[in-house]
Amino acid sequence: MNRFLFIASLLLLSLSLSLSAQPSKQYITVYAEPDHSDWVYACGESATMTLYAVKENVRMPLTDIEYSYGPEKLKAEKTGRVTTGKDGYARIKVPGRKVPGFTTVSVSVTWDGKKYSGMTNIGYDPEKIEPTTSLPDDFTAFWEDAKAKAAQVPMLVRERYAPEESDDRVDVYYVRIQSYKKGNYVYGVLSVPKTEGPKPAILRLPGAAVRKFSGINPLAYEGFVVLDIGVHGIPVDQDAEMYRQLENGAMSGYVLKGIENRDTYYYKRSYLGCVRAVDYLCSRADVDASRIACYGGSQGGMLSIVTAALDQRISALFAYYPAFCDVTGYYYGRSGGWPHLFLDKSDPLIEQKVAVSKYYDVVNFARFLTQPGFYAWGFNDIVCCPSSTFSAYNVITAPKTLKVARDTGHWLYPWQTEQALQWLKAQFGMEQ
Repeated sequence: MNRFLFIASLLLLSLSLSLSAQPSKQYITVYAEPDHSDWVYACGESATMTLYAVKENVRMPLTDIEYSYGPEKLKAEKTGRVTTGKDGYARIKVPGRKVPGFTTVSVSVTWDGKKYSGMTNIGYDPEKIEPTTSLPDDFTAFWEDAKAKAAQVPMLVRERYAPEESDDRVDVYYVRIQSYKKGNYVYGVLSVPKTEGPKPAILRLPGAAVRKFSGINPLAYEGFVVLDIGVHGIPVDQDAEMYRQLENGAMSGYVLKGIENRDTYYYKRSYLGCVRAVDYLCSRADVDASRIACYGGSQGGMLSIVTAALDQRISALFAYYPAFCDVTGYYYGRSGGWPHLFLDKSDPLIEQKVAVSKYYDVVNFARFLTQPGFYAWGFNDIVCCPSSTFSAYNVITAPKTLKVARDTGHWLYPWQTEQALQWLKAQFGMEQ
């Protein structure tokens, strides 16, 4: 497959994992430019921010810019207005944070009655951010028991060959695998290269939402057996209207279902379903079970870290802007990861829910990773904010590589996905 087309396809896959995609270009773009090129400051160090607006590639002189700054995703500490000079620039001072974390500087311009906005997240010793969540004493025992019970459930695999989606290089199958409990299934799409012998495999894990999966995963053209799965226990090959109805009906707010109890929380089935998907890959004669990776973005990044922590048969992972990292952040007065739980402290069950979240928080799985991992995100991600993702990354003791594109939000640049692929090939001895 043409290299450019592959990278473009992989980027589109990564974007489809996101909760929100890269925004379209605005007529006026408003910038808050830090005086540190890496956007990183030491705790207590103030930042000088240069504010300007660009219309049709020209800076706008003598233009009012409204600004605010404060802790990431929390109430602004200061708001104000400045006017750009004849050169189109204005400058403000942002005081340093006392503890590691991120400060959001938001800017906007109103033009012809329409408001145009921008933001920059500057980091204060991000590599020193510590999580707010804590590790339950019986965390390992809880998950070992859950895995042992799930392992007793037979897989009862069904496969359906899809010739209309296959081509001369890759075969496509729709699969159903029994998981977790009798009558509970993992559904997915399998892409198998038409080459001889066992091949390295990748488990692709989905972003949030309820959706259809179909067709060849482009990574199959690179020599990998690829299994794309859903984690909701519903078929992945149905009409789009069905998924729309589920997302707006029975599946609405699924991330909150059962959170009052660690045994009934929605993600228990999802986490164990990911392990069952590894069981399936390892059962295939065309898969080299010593070379299995997992990857995903957002919820998929969350599931990648969790799956690798739960299953040592995963030998490498790459996770993009992982969700569900340090979700107790808001409970303790700072930003937390998607899905932004515990904002309502009047909830009478909040302490119970916080306790349950600790068994599912990516931070606590990240502590147990042993496999090498490739990670990527941006400072301007307002969905899986960097305070949360750094909270997880900083507790990882396994070999790790982080590629930050600071100006990205909940999306990636092509170079990040290309480097992830080359990194994985090196891990699996597939260098060309």
